Amino acid sequence: MKYSFRDLLTLLMSLFILSSCDNPSLVGLDVEPGDKIQGQLIDSLAIQTFTAREDSMVTTGASQTPFGYLNDPVIGETSSDLAFAVAPLETEDSRIPVNAVIDSAVVVLNYGVAFFGDSLNSNYQLEVKQLNSPFVLGKSYYSTDQWDVKPETIGGINLTRFAYKDSITIRKRIDDKDSVVTVAPQLRIPLNGAKLKSIFDGTIDSTKFANAEEFQQHVKGFYISLNKEAQVGLGGIVHFAISSEENGIEVYYKQPGDTVQTIKRYAMASAQTAAAITHTYRTEVQQQLDNPNQNYATVYAQGIGGLKTVVTFPDLENLKNQDLIINKAELVVYTDGEATGNTFTAQAPRLTLYRKDISGQRKPVPDGDTRPNYSDPRSFGITFGGYYDKEKKRYLFTLTSYIQDILEGKINDSGIYISPAALSDVNSVPYLPVVNVASRAILAGGNHSNNDMKTKLNIYFSKVK
Repeated sequence: MKYSFRDLLTLLMSLFILSSCDNPSLVGLDVEPGDKIQGQLIDSLAIQTFTAREDSMVTTGASQTPFGYLNDPVIGETSSDLAFAVAPLETEDSRIPVNAVIDSAVVVLNYGVAFFGDSLNSNYQLEVKQLNSPFVLGKSYYSTDQWDVKPETIGGINLTRFAYKDSITIRKRIDDKDSVVTVAPQLRIPLNGAKLKSIFDGTIDSTKFANAEEFQQHVKGFYISLNKEAQVGLGGIVHFAISSEENGIEVYYKQPGDTVQTIKRYAMASAQTAAAITHTYRTEVQQQLDNPNQNYATVYAQGIGGLKTVVTFPDLENLKNQDLIINKAELVVYTDGEATGNTFTAQAPRLTLYRKDISGQRKPVPDGDTRPNYSDPRSFGITFGGYYDKEKKRYLFTLTSYIQDILEGKINDSGIYISPAALSDVNSVPYLPVVNVASRAILAGGNHSNNDMKTKLNIYFSKVK
């Protein structure tokens, strides 16, 4: 039911006189009894919600690079493959000696800090191939870029899980002695020694290894993917933290007459690593993407270039020019358990919220502005909200200054956007596309049939006297 502003205000004032709204928790505001918000309450403004595609993003140089395949039973399929280049050796011949016998060769990748998916019931088959076209050094690759890959598999491994929290022991040559050392969590993918040697063989003209450009034109780069058909279970997305000092391709070999292994390590760096991300959505999600700007009961947010929830407030215009002081404004967003189902119930542990300026550029809301050189003095920092309350199954965002600025005409009222954020971003509220989070949230929108679950904006205000 819609009211004009005067009717709505009259109704609200009557409700306050009769009931005083003494329990703010009923409308989503968790306030200590001694700190109750003073003023009148509006909690029935119309809210429109729909799902939109997230923008593509640069993936080269990322501190956390996503990899994996997740077959989400609600949203659909997401895969993130890894393309990378390796560097020539600085002080020695990058070729492997002609008579060398390779004992082993591996791709070494340091695990990052996050995993999202089914960690208990999934098996993975990883495959390593060579790029058919060179990885261009210094180029910014986007999440949507397609890669030209040779069909032949040159390595791989089967995994029951991504052990991103588990340190491992490896054999390492230290001071001309074989030693067993413990290293940070890392993934080591075996390569076919003969196939790898064919790329770096000592019989190849040395001019092809003379400098970084020639080296890259010859070696081209490598591509790691998951065999979707061979995967068991829903799978998941893990992140790697690429380090040029520790990661790359390691080759262990001996020459005739040698008793000690020689090691060549072709380093990889985050600036020469890129994620190729694809999303295939289920019917309910795709329908929203094909028919935006409507009001949907269930909406979606997904990381690594997936989905964002768009929230608009069509009736907010009616509150302008009314001399209102916003004492507290809070957006309450519940997860939709009915749409989530029981197969895979994980929700994003954190969401972020941002706006767009009149030119369409992303900007933080003033309540959650953590930019070091531009932050708003009214900002609450990361405490403005977005962390998942597992008990109440909801997210809360403080929007007090945002709503006040809209009513005063200081910022445009074009709506807000919700997407996942990484727990590891402990000092900032992200507002630009990021690749360091792969989680998803299934949310009850502004048109949900359950009035206690649907997205709601609670505004406490006072009138200027």
